Amino acid sequence: MLKVLQVTDLHLQADPSQKMQGVVIEQRWQTVLEHIQTHHHDADLLVLTGDLVHHSGPTAYQRLVKQLDDLKLPAVWLPGNHDDPEQMRQYGTAALNRKIIDLGGWRLVLLDSTANADGVGGGSLARAELALLQETLVNSVDEHLMVLLHHNPVHLGSGWQDPISLGNADAFWHCISTSPAVRCVLFGHVHQAWDLTEQGVRLCSSPAVAPQYKACSDSVVLEDDPQKTGPAYTVYHLADGGQVNANVVRL
Repeated sequence: MLKVLQVTDLHLQADPSQKMQGVVIEQRWQTVLEHIQTHHHDADLLVLTGDLVHHSGPTAYQRLVKQLDDLKLPAVWLPGNHDDPEQMRQYGTAALNRKIIDLGGWRLVLLDSTANADGVGGGSLARAELALLQETLVNSVDEHLMVLLHHNPVHLGSGWQDPISLGNADAFWHCISTSPAVRCVLFGHVHQAWDLTEQGVRLCSSPAVAPQYKACSDSVVLEDDPQKTGPAYTVYHLADGGQVNANVVRL
């Protein structure tokens, strides 16, 4: 049984004391870090699924890399629409920037969905990313597959989030449909917990480190349920037989 942690949508600021939507993001992130260190120091992998910083430049990335190094867990990251992929490659380690991770009988493929940005939050998978996905699916005969990206590849009934979901979701699902080995797709972006099925494949998202958004809203509405407003992350247990157990941790 493998343990994989998903942390998403940190939106770290260049100045760690700066507020976003009324809260100090760095404090929320520190709460998550401390909880992971206390309760999940035995995790096999920590995955950060995008919007790591909020257009904050090298300072925030360098601080994040140092924090992850201090955590002493194997970690990888992928970009979101508020990230700079080139800066992630420049300031992150080779380990953080891995695209394919093999863990026991599982293979994880991390995709960059920030191509063809529309300027308001949407993004797509570039041809190279779709080719990487297709190649991985073809070459993964005996492994269970988990696919990770930032943008939600399905609509979720939100008048403002659905238009900025994965722009070429049809091409993504065309690839996924070619492999029966895909057990789960993980995404971020929406600042909500989802657990649903699309074309026979399970999809899960984790709530954010940053403030949460209310699901199925026509406009931007911050979550006001006190049980859901705090920072959060998700713990996945991956079984040898391909089953995935997901537990959202709200702090």
